[in-house]
Amino acid sequence: MSVIEPKSPTFWLIEPEKHPSQQIIAGGLILPDGQLAIVRCLPNSSHAIFPSLKSFQQLQEKRGRQLIFGNHSLHGYYLNTFKLVRNKDVTGISGTGIVAEGCYFQSFGGLAVMQWLTDAASTAWYIGGWEQIELIHGHKGKTQIVMDV
Repeated sequence: MSVIEPKSPTFWLIEPEKHPSQQIIAGGLILPDGQLAIVRCLPNSSHAIFPSLKSFQQLQEKRGRQLIFGNHSLHGYYLNTFKLVRNKDVTGISGTGIVAEGCYFQSFGGLAVMQWLTDAASTAWYIGGWEQIELIHGHKGKTQIVMDV
């Protein structure tokens, strides 16, 4: 498996006043276009895209919450960032090389989010995680999911 240094930082949203086993509310990733992909685990599971880090931080500070950046794991929760690397462009749309970036929310039901780096950029959630991305975008091995370090 290839390894690529991550560009998009991961983060954790925590409630510092709670017991350590209940501190983590959500995990997230800053997407290439600056939006935030967030998956909540407590109190109810959900996922969303938030428009900007600044406005998200301001909202969470008002609620007494903190963001912790850069850790791919915290208190038994895991986030795995990745690149979608295309060796051959069978559609003629996305090109070759690194064509998308994303995150696999392993501890949050196996959801994945991915954002295309093309001119017609888009972001999508995959409830089937890696397997769904590979099935839809793998083109029988012409495209690989490459884990970041």
